[in-house]
Amino acid sequence: MGSAIKHFMELVEQAGTVFEVANTIRGLIENHWEFPKGIDQNVNNLKRKRDQLNGQKEDIESRIKSELRPRKKVKKEVDLWIENVKRINGEIPNLESKVRGSSFFSRGFLVKNVRKKEEEVEELLEKGRFSDDLVVNDLSWIGQVLPTPSLVVETVKRKKNEIMQHFRNDEVQKIGVYGMPGVGKTSAVTLVNNELLKGEIEFKIIVWVTVGRKCSVIELQNKIAKAMNVSISEDEDETLRAGMLSEILSEKGRFVLILDDVWERFSFEKVGIPESSKGKLVLTSRSLDVCRRMDCQVVKMEPLSNEDAWTLFSDKVGQNLMTSADLLPIAKSIVERCAGLPLVIVIVASSMRGEDNLPIWRNALAELNRKISSTIDVKDKVYQQLRLSYDRLKDRSTQNCFLACASYRQDLGILKQQLIRDWVGKGLIEEMGSLEANMDKGEAILRTLVENWLLENVGNERVRMHDLVTDMAKLITQDLY
Repeated sequence: MGSAIKHFMELVEQAGTVFEVANTIRGLIENHWEFPKGIDQNVNNLKRKRDQLNGQKEDIESRIKSELRPRKKVKKEVDLWIENVKRINGEIPNLESKVRGSSFFSRGFLVKNVRKKEEEVEELLEKGRFSDDLVVNDLSWIGQVLPTPSLVVETVKRKKNEIMQHFRNDEVQKIGVYGMPGVGKTSAVTLVNNELLKGEIEFKIIVWVTVGRKCSVIELQNKIAKAMNVSISEDEDETLRAGMLSEILSEKGRFVLILDDVWERFSFEKVGIPESSKGKLVLTSRSLDVCRRMDCQVVKMEPLSNEDAWTLFSDKVGQNLMTSADLLPIAKSIVERCAGLPLVIVIVASSMRGEDNLPIWRNALAELNRKISSTIDVKDKVYQQLRLSYDRLKDRSTQNCFLACASYRQDLGILKQQLIRDWVGKGLIEEMGSLEANMDKGEAILRTLVENWLLENVGNERVRMHDLVTDMAKLITQDLY
């Protein structure tokens, strides 16, 4: 009797288990299975909406292409939307394949999946209606478009293209541009800087630093750090600072470092400039030896051809003046004495601009011929050409203000308003009756110096004096005082 009861209880337990399993299966079917009528049509609707979504994606990508510029990056929400579209494009074919290959019963478990996927596509279609810009400022991107030089002629453009070819060569990491003062080195590299900012060759940061004479390792480190908007501790020694700078540059990714006006060789390692395939270095120097000792691919800036020199001079002095049969031979003689140097040509031409008096032109040529002899070198001849421009300034106040500019550091440029205040404070400007009038007179003098290329605009409300002009101003000061 006892064994019979035990057996009965076992049967009851087994029946209970079967019942529980049946309930579980029924629950699964009730919650996850639907009658699969029309599921093929649902899949077709899903594919149609997917095609609509992909069309929207193509439009978004076209907008990105038109909006994306240097210093810009795609918004994070737009990036995520595109990634989700790519994901769903991979999931829909898999779901379609499961539906096509399943039995009638199995399809019932896929009805909700198809509906859910359709809802996802509809949500993406709605989210993809971006009304605002698709890009934002990229705060990690570093680079600055520089004012286009007025010294640009075909010779300078050809050198710019030669330098750009080296940028496209992965085997060239360091490029050295050398040539005598005023020959157009900075102009060529400025064009390179602005060309790189267009993004044809991808770099994360493009840093411009004016090095100048007697620049110590610490000064150079500070200049590079400042150009990247980062700070490195003043308390650390050169070696630790170099390590910090190298780490910062390496973390920025692909970089370009442009060092203008390098006078002496320096150690990349001591400064903290990593020599790797991720970076490119461009330097300008008067010295071929400096470029070679720093293991640079050398680019020589040659003086302008006669044709380019005449084109530049005519453009700056005014084409209408060059139609005079009397002035033409004198002007060509003056250009010949400019040694093919763009800076000198522009300064001399600017000083003669608008002057149509034949005796004045003859006197200018006579002054040049008197001051220049075949026994002095080209550099001295250049100074004499620049001196002509100084002599032709309208008044003594303008001349004194010009000479005062030579005492400023030129690498970062001089703030215009500060320069004018200094002129007024030192009594270099003739008293006009009030501070406002004195400042206005200073503005007029500054404009005259810029128009005559004795000062040049460098952006950010700053001007600078070319080192060749600085040397000339110092020589004049020595002669006068």
